[in-house]
Amino acid sequence: MNDLNSVDLSPEAAWSRFRTLLADHLDGMPAGHSLVLACPHASSDPVPPCLQFYGWDDETVRCEVLADEYLAEHRRWTSEGRALLEQFGFAPPTPPHTARREDEPVNWFVDRPRRYADQLADAAVRVLHSVWGVPHPSFLELDGDLSGPVIEDRFGASSTDHEDAPPSDPVPFDPLRPVRTSGPAARLEIIEQTLLHILGFVPHPDEDGDYPFRLGPAWLYLCPTPEAPFVQILAPLAAGVTDEARALSVVNEVNRRWPHVKVLLDEDRVVATIDVTVVPFVPQHVADMLAVMEKFAGEAAEHLRAGLGARPYLDAFGEPTPEYDAGAGTDEHGGPVIPEALRAIAEAVWERGADIDVEEVLNACGHDRTRVVRFLDVARECELSALDRTLDDTDPRVAASAGLDARVWRTTSALLTSAHRRLAADRVDGPTRSSGSQLDLFGTDLAGGTGDSLFD
Repeated sequence: MNDLNSVDLSPEAAWSRFRTLLADHLDGMPAGHSLVLACPHASSDPVPPCLQFYGWDDETVRCEVLADEYLAEHRRWTSEGRALLEQFGFAPPTPPHTARREDEPVNWFVDRPRRYADQLADAAVRVLHSVWGVPHPSFLELDGDLSGPVIEDRFGASSTDHEDAPPSDPVPFDPLRPVRTSGPAARLEIIEQTLLHILGFVPHPDEDGDYPFRLGPAWLYLCPTPEAPFVQILAPLAAGVTDEARALSVVNEVNRRWPHVKVLLDEDRVVATIDVTVVPFVPQHVADMLAVMEKFAGEAAEHLRAGLGARPYLDAFGEPTPEYDAGAGTDEHGGPVIPEALRAIAEAVWERGADIDVEEVLNACGHDRTRVVRFLDVARECELSALDRTLDDTDPRVAASAGLDARVWRTTSALLTSAHRRLAADRVDGPTRSSGSQLDLFGTDLAGGTGDSLFD
């Protein structure tokens, strides 16, 4: 990082890099430490034009900028300069020749929590470069507690100068702290930290590098964009759209009602997107927009599909829904083809666990014993397939996701078994007829011998 000490780096690139390093330094600057950034100055200047940062405590940093009474006449603040300081929240000093309390600041000042260190760094660069005209950060003079990575990098210190220094503790994850990432790899790291904070695990990225996961009623994707300063939240909503004119009218109406969500028609499919800026990356912004998309999926997606006359784009397991009830068999990957009605039962299990009445399952199956048996065979195949995936030792995230799938299919199989018993009981006349077979829904005979329910 010696490039900041060379004017060979373009001014804009150098200031951008300096802003990032300064923000990192302020975020970690110990309480009681100070840092002064001074401009090159002439002998006519009473003092060098400068900014000072001071760590009040473990939470707060103060930034002070010299007031007019300490500046040469040609350096004094113009109306545009004062507007810039006020824009960043600086409070003006008490006018000279007026009574001042002993603790009253004599300069422009602003106090900010450390998580807003990037705002202080941005204000410093704007004042130094845009107002005071410092052409390049290599011209700055630094004073104060000259320790820490930003100061060492500014003067081009070699990494071997501190070989014996103990490694610094990593900065704890703070969803409110803005982070300026140095490139796509660093951005992926903070994306995964954010997902771990929100979900409790990091989803396995798909072949496109996007992170799929279920949040509330919908499958969502968090999509990094290495060449653009944002991440995209994507929710596949509907497939099988046949009337394009009608679809455009429905999509436009939804876009008017949900200004933060952008719904798009792509051939016969409909998706919703939200773009979140990541310069700087604030994890809480991503979490907030995921909550917006979850709310949208819960309140608007089903109404949207009804208006389009379309089917869901994905099922409860994140797989594309078929265009028709294909029945049992195998798909192109060798796995069981899942009939649409069986998908609906499994999705209900995903959303509500085992709190599903057997009559609801029977309605989905059309009270047809043959269909129930066929669905039960497919559900058991799906459970076995998911259990096989739990043995994947290359990525624990794949195994964890497969374990959830297996538990859903186990519960679905138990419900179908109870539905089959209900139909069998309905055919028996006399005192042997019973409607109480649902009571052993989670017995070991229905749960593959494990005795576990979806919530164990």
